Amino acid sequence: MMKRIFALLICLATVLCAFAGCSSNTDDDYKGQAITAYLTTNVYDLDPARAYTNDALADVVGLMFDTLFKLDSNKKVVKSLVKEYEFTEDKTTGEHGMWFRLKDTKWSDGQYVSANDVVFAWKRLLEVESSFEAASLLFDIKNARAAKEGDASIDDVGIYAEEELMVTVKFEGPIDKDQFLLNLTSLALAPLREDIVSKGDDWAKKPATIVCSGPFRLGRVNVKTDTSEEIFDPNSYQYTEKGDIALDENGNEIKGVAAYSQIITDFVLERNAYYYRDPSKDESLFKSVKPYRICVDCSLTSEQLMTAYEAGIISYIGNIPLDLRDNETIKNNVKVADTSLSTNMIYLNQNAMVNNGTEAGYALFANEKVRQALSLAVDRATLAKDIVYAEAATGIVPTGVFASGDSKKTFRGNCTNTYEYLKLDTDLAVQLLEEADIGKTSWYSFSISYPAYDDVQKHIAETVAEAWSDLGFDVEAKAVGTVMNNDWYKPTESIPEDICDDTYAECLRSGQFEAIVLDYCAASADPYGVLAPFAKAFSGQGMDMSDTENYQLTPHVTGYDSEEYNKKMEDIYDIQNAKDCATALYEAEKILMTDMPAIPTVFNKRAVVQSDDLKSTSATYYLTTNFQKAELKNYEEYLEAGKKFVTDNFEELTFRTSNAAKDTMDVYKDIDTSFENFKTANTIYMHFFAEKKEEK
Repeated sequence: MMKRIFALLICLATVLCAFAGCSSNTDDDYKGQAITAYLTTNVYDLDPARAYTNDALADVVGLMFDTLFKLDSNKKVVKSLVKEYEFTEDKTTGEHGMWFRLKDTKWSDGQYVSANDVVFAWKRLLEVESSFEAASLLFDIKNARAAKEGDASIDDVGIYAEEELMVTVKFEGPIDKDQFLLNLTSLALAPLREDIVSKGDDWAKKPATIVCSGPFRLGRVNVKTDTSEEIFDPNSYQYTEKGDIALDENGNEIKGVAAYSQIITDFVLERNAYYYRDPSKDESLFKSVKPYRICVDCSLTSEQLMTAYEAGIISYIGNIPLDLRDNETIKNNVKVADTSLSTNMIYLNQNAMVNNGTEAGYALFANEKVRQALSLAVDRATLAKDIVYAEAATGIVPTGVFASGDSKKTFRGNCTNTYEYLKLDTDLAVQLLEEADIGKTSWYSFSISYPAYDDVQKHIAETVAEAWSDLGFDVEAKAVGTVMNNDWYKPTESIPEDICDDTYAECLRSGQFEAIVLDYCAASADPYGVLAPFAKAFSGQGMDMSDTENYQLTPHVTGYDSEEYNKKMEDIYDIQNAKDCATALYEAEKILMTDMPAIPTVFNKRAVVQSDDLKSTSATYYLTTNFQKAELKNYEEYLEAGKKFVTDNFEELTFRTSNAAKDTMDVYKDIDTSFENFKTANTIYMHFFAEKKEEK
């Protein structure tokens, strides 16, 4: 008997020692693993309300900002930032509403995520002069739509911060509760801090001005300026020394200036130490987020990327470069999701005056038959084959979007419509152009803009430009790049030089394009949110309030304004039950696929490559991976492999630039290229040379 008791005491002592070892992480210098991953190409604006121009951007932003609710991998809406909630009905007044209480967590600067942050984020979308397509997701809220249309004050919108962590919402009337909760899974509705966002449009572009509510924060961003290239930025102003917008001799603001080309070479996501963790209680650093850093090198060539992956130092590729998609290693390790929330398409600007040899030009894309003809010339099957992780688009709503009111089925899977103008038929295209009565197609020259940093969209733009040129048009695939910031920043009374401005995104939002390629990402897994922005009342576009006696709603950024489509979306808006909207939503898509304000090309597929050494990267429905509990099984081997990789490739990693810039070497005149300086200062690779302790 005594032997058994003695044995139990030994076991108990062993367990206590183990617990003591685990808790000692709080007193240890070891902060956790730094994992090198290729999450995406360059990302320039991490504002969650704007994270819908490509899947990769949404993935990164999803690691940095928490939503109120989320869709788990089983397509079930579950609480995220919300701790508890309840829908309410006052039978005396007939008012419908809800309340929800937030969990106890903090922003990355230590301030609590509060009810006021929810109220601010939502009202920001509803401001009459703001432009956010997700605004219509909030139109069930009392006076939300009226405020967006300028018919009510933003203060009249039925959302209130009752307590520090409690939000109450009043609705216009009875609503589909499940549908509203699905809306609240959208990143676009994530809480935001007013004191941060009010600093200016560039608040979400660099670590010094951004705070995050998710498991990771922006740790560092490195940018590179190429003085051999200047890009014209039509959305920027020229400033005086005092920060006032400069005026020309006629007193007009000088808009449109040239700036040097600038790109992000690498960035780091670092653990948000306040994410569901209280440092004052000496809680483990690893309580809620296991990795210390996710290091992303955006500047590697495809060859360097594969070398790094095969060497074991890059363990995750979340955005596979186009020229690697036939690589045997990639093909043997890639995981491709069946569905996606992204459709690649081409917007046609109906307000653009296309050059036709006359001084005034011609609104070519305002002609419906021209839009239909251009769509018929697109070989979607070949594009999908070239892109590999794609399928020919059969509509505008992506493959991962649910059937209305039914998460067990998809919108596409239930769709019985086939659309005439999505087939490849150049003979019919030529016939339609003749019927359009526009004269000779050779009279017209225009461009298809695409983001210079996206090789897939570049391929689509160039392929489609060639097809449209075969119809007789003079079409150029136009790369729109990123430039050195040239916006005045009032807090510092200067123009920050460590920010990149994405001219492509700015032109897309402002409608300064003729035709433009984009990945149209669903703000939520609901078809209404995809289709609604093409209707004038639900476009989310800001109104010009300069003439308060005659302000009007602004249509979709393409200029599309169809009475039939506007009425269809109004009818859908009036239906209280989402399932009852299903038929009407298919009818709405059919109108769009006849009018063709936007030309779908392919449905994107989500594809990732992950090393066997990387584990615990469970995904949600929206995110390819959340990295919150990610870790490398053989971390010491990874560090040794990384040290060898950096040593072997030091010169290439230091001089990562275009051949043109290499010739001038102006970019590097102030850079210390010594290996000792590189290995200690480089954001991405420095952890390979620092002493590490094994995790206990």
